Amino acid sequence: MLFCLLLAGGLMYAVGSDYDASNFSAGGRKLQPAPAGHIPGKDNGAGTGTHNAGEDCGICHTPNGKASNYIFTISGTLYEDRAARKISKGGEIMLQDVNGNVISMTSNEAGNFWTYAPIGSNPRAIASHGGITEELYSYDANGNLIPADPADSRTWQYKAWVRNGDRVIKMVTIAPVGGSTDPTSRMSCNMHHAGLGSRGGLWGSPKSTLPSYPADGLSFKKHMLPIFKNKCAPCHIPGSTMTRLTTESDILSPSTSIDYSKGLDLTSYAGSTVDTTIKKGIRDIAFPYQSSPDSSPLLSMPASPTVHPGGQIWTITDTDYKAIRQWIAEGTQNN
Repeated sequence: MLFCLLLAGGLMYAVGSDYDASNFSAGGRKLQPAPAGHIPGKDNGAGTGTHNAGEDCGICHTPNGKASNYIFTISGTLYEDRAARKISKGGEIMLQDVNGNVISMTSNEAGNFWTYAPIGSNPRAIASHGGITEELYSYDANGNLIPADPADSRTWQYKAWVRNGDRVIKMVTIAPVGGSTDPTSRMSCNMHHAGLGSRGGLWGSPKSTLPSYPADGLSFKKHMLPIFKNKCAPCHIPGSTMTRLTTESDILSPSTSIDYSKGLDLTSYAGSTVDTTIKKGIRDIAFPYQSSPDSSPLLSMPASPTVHPGGQIWTITDTDYKAIRQWIAEGTQNN
């Protein structure tokens, strides 16, 4: 039996026979550590799968698709960075569904990963996509739950992590496999997480953003901004970044939905105003710490594997960390 203690939203629960599905939501699982005790890659799909890296696998590997003989439950491509400049071989992609089941895949020489393993159906699932929200469950006249159809891929929901070496990056949201009104659809990670996708490539490498940085005279535009765009977006960006509705608890308890930007736009030096949303910029959480750069939340939060909802982005020995630290010590120049 898989058994590990998890901390999520202030609640402690065990994964295994006592797994608690009652807070299976973005807010409830925000600080949940990656699963442990399983064999990495245990759910790898059969075959070579080296073609079409970065493409949306769910277009073909779906019922009635061109590759309907090989219907994946989840699939995608792993890269070394969010710009998807180079694929990452041997990274582990982990999912955990509402039933506590752990799915583990490893990326191959093309960076691709896929599985046929079933993903548990959330009986209280909500389909929220493209501005349309649909409750997939209902209640009878006596108030008894009529659960969502377990064959509907939009109810197959999971929390996800990427592990590369000792670095673990978390997916903040609770995502479904199905992403449209079609209950048989398959939504691969590449639909959003690719080089030209809305959220950049799926990544998890500890490698630095730029090959090297000068010892002093660091530039915000040349050196800092590439780091923040590579490793802090798409969470800390302008505009609304509220987690979408995926479970009944998102409706009943607003605290289960979270603003995963935390009021920060880390693609902007001075902060952004988009519509009525005003977010602090990079300077706001860097400049006050010129004399003690390591204390800046800009560095300390992403260095922690337990307090940062997006996982451990860097450590104090990483090249990107040291470059940001030097830039803060030099007075956070906007140059």
